[in-house]
Amino acid sequence: MNSNTIACDAHDWLRWMTGRTLDAAATIPDADFRRDFPIGMGSVHATIVHLVGAERIWIGVLEGDATVTMPPTSELPDIASIRGEFAKVRARWDGYLERLTPAECDRVVVRVRDGIEYRQRAIDSIMQVPTHALYHNAQISFMFRSMGHTLPDSSWILWGRQRIAGAK
Repeated sequence: MNSNTIACDAHDWLRWMTGRTLDAAATIPDADFRRDFPIGMGSVHATIVHLVGAERIWIGVLEGDATVTMPPTSELPDIASIRGEFAKVRARWDGYLERLTPAECDRVVVRVRDGIEYRQRAIDSIMQVPTHALYHNAQISFMFRSMGHTLPDSSWILWGRQRIAGAK
C-alpha cells in the first residue's frame, strides 16, 4: 500500500466519521449544540466549525494559498451551513486527492500561521486533517457524554469492517 492509497483511505474515513458526528449533532437541542465547555473549541458548534475550517486551511495550503484563515462561528451558524461548507471544501479535496502522486506527496508546502511560515511535506499536511479531526472528535464525544447524549462509534476499525461488509 502506498502513501496515496493511505491518504485517500484516511480522507474517506474522515468523511464517514464527520458525517456521523454531524448527524448526531443535528439531533441535539440547539442549547446543547452551543453549550460552553472547557475543552475543544468551547462547544460542539465551535469545534465542528473548527474542523471544517481546518480542512479549508489545509487544502488551501496544498493548493498554494498559505494565508487561508479559520472561519468564525457566525459564518457557519448551524448544521445546514456547516454541511454546505464541508461540501464545498471536500469538492476541492476530491480534485486534489484524484491527482495525488508520490512526487506530490513529497512536495514541500508552506503554511502561514500568526505571521510565521511553516514548511512540511504535502503528505504530512494531507494526514494532518484526519488526525486533527480524530483529536477533536474525541473532545466532541466528551461534550456529548457530559450532556447525556451519545456520539456514535467512528473508529477506523468500525469503518473498515463496514467497508468489507458493504463490499459483499
